[in-house]
Amino acid sequence: MMIIAHKSNLYNNKTFIESVNNLEGLTGVMLDIVMTKDKKVLVFSRVTTNKITINTIQNNNLNELTYYDILTLDDALIMLNNFKGKIIINLLPLNEALLMEDYQTIVSNNLSYTEEVKKVIDKFPNLNIYVCSSSYNLLYQIIKIFTDRKKGVVLDENSGSYIEVDFYIFIPSMLNEKIMSEQLSLNKEVMIIMEDCDDLSIVLSFLENNKSNKENYQYITNHAKIFYYTFNGI
Repeated sequence: MMIIAHKSNLYNNKTFIESVNNLEGLTGVMLDIVMTKDKKVLVFSRVTTNKITINTIQNNNLNELTYYDILTLDDALIMLNNFKGKIIINLLPLNEALLMEDYQTIVSNNLSYTEEVKKVIDKFPNLNIYVCSSSYNLLYQIIKIFTDRKKGVVLDENSGSYIEVDFYIFIPSMLNEKIMSEQLSLNKEVMIIMEDCDDLSIVLSFLENNKSNKENYQYITNHAKIFYYTFNGI
């Protein structure tokens, strides 16, 4: 069984990273990130993040964000330097709604964001780092820039047409055994993300009715113990 730890709002970022290093049986960890105005890449939980908060972070320098639980991606990866599993870096989208009148600004900002993330990740060639986003505008930059890393998409109801990447992260409302099996047959990695108890319930019900590939999927959750024991009872 492949379980990937994702931060819940029960822990601050530093405590979460420390707990990941001490948990046995994990196959990976997922870190959500944002970038400040002065181009510092931060680990930030999307569970408690809305677009207004992301916009605030993006429009302020690091030293102005004293209110938030701040951990730089650089520091997080230093803490994970001996971690043997995969580390999924999820680039939370820029607040593109504010920029729609100037598409070139979106492209430029996404390029800058992606390049800054690469600068940090390149310091850690020994780590098994995957890179993804739910934003197709960001994905185009990720695919172009991260030639030596596995690249993926976090699917949601607003996702566009099919995009060729190495792994796909499904949210519970989009689970589809036929599509997911097809991706596995193409040697793609298929992951399912769960962010709350309702998500757990939906996923476990899905697996109850679709058991054939349950061992082939990877499960991203902040409720690893609960999911593990329930999963093994199916």
